Amino acid sequence: MTPTYGNTLMGLAASAPSSPANNYKIAYYAPQPRAVIEVVDFDAASKVVEYGQTGRVRLTTLTNEFFMPGFLERDEGEREPPCEQYPWDGVSGVRPYRGFASTTTIGVY
Repeated sequence: MTPTYGNTLMGLAASAPSSPANNYKIAYYAPQPRAVIEVVDFDAASKVVEYGQTGRVRLTTLTNEFFMPGFLERDEGEREPPCEQYPWDGVSGVRPYRGFASTTTIGVY
């Protein structure tokens, strides 16, 4: 079993293995090439934040039937570097975007 993060546009982003070496951090990696996530600056959505920095999650989805470029998710988190299992950027600490967190309903589906 592994923690996952996702939605209909992204699919499920699996967590990289956690261990004492990374203080059991849960970091999610989108199911590329179908979906690509980036953690971007709150005030400039075209600017990707540095590793370890907090920003809003931006999703690009591309399937045979659908293309959604640069969709700003309702979430924020910290940008994580690639890992051995997933050689692309990830996100950790996922939570509702602070711009409307107080009005966001959170649940398990």
